[in-house]
Amino acid sequence: MTAATFERQLAQHCSPAIAGIKPANIITFPVKEGEKGPGISRLAAGYDRYLKKRDLRFQILCECPGRCLLMVYRPSLLERHLRQPEIREILVREGYDTESLENMVGQLAGRVGRSGPCEFPHEIGLFLGYPVEDVVGFMENRGKNYLYSCYWKVYSDVERAKAWCSQWERVRDGLVKVVDSGVSISEMLCAGVMA
Repeated sequence: MTAATFERQLAQHCSPAIAGIKPANIITFPVKEGEKGPGISRLAAGYDRYLKKRDLRFQILCECPGRCLLMVYRPSLLERHLRQPEIREILVREGYDTESLENMVGQLAGRVGRSGPCEFPHEIGLFLGYPVEDVVGFMENRGKNYLYSCYWKVYSDVERAKAWCSQWERVRDGLVKVVDSGVSISEMLCAGVMA
C-alpha cells in the first residue's frame, strides 16, 4: 500500500479523531498477498512515531489473515473520555485495568484478537466515544431493538446521534478534499491546521 492510499483511507475513515472532535476511530485495511509498498503495520508505526507529539496515535488492534484493524486515537481526549465514572465502572466490570490509557488500549487489542478474526468486543464503543447509554443498550439488546443507526446503533438520543454523524461527515468530506489536493495529514497537523 502506498502512503498516499493510506492517507486517503485515514481521511475517509478516521477524520473525526484526526481533527480532534472524537477520541478514536477504527479502520479495517485489507491485506493483499504480494502487495507492493510498505505494509499497514509499517505505515502505522511510522505515523505513530511522527505524530504522537501531536497527540495522535496509531495502534494496530488486530492483524488477521487478509486484514488489519487499526485504531487512530487522541490520547488526551480518549483518556479524559474513559475517566468518566460511568464508563470507568463498565470497563472495570468488563475486567479492564483502568490505571492507565496504555493498559486499556492494550487490553482492548487483546480482546479484539480473542473475539475472532478482527471482530469487536461490545465495549469498543466506549473507546470510540459513542454515548454510554447506547453502548449499554447495544450490550443489553445484543444489537437489536435500536432506534436509529449511523456509525453505531443508537438506543437513546436520536437527534444527538444525527447531529454527531452530520458533523463527522462534514469533517470527513473536508479532510478528504484536502488530502486529495496533495496536502498530507502530517503537513496539516504540523502546520496546526487541525487539532
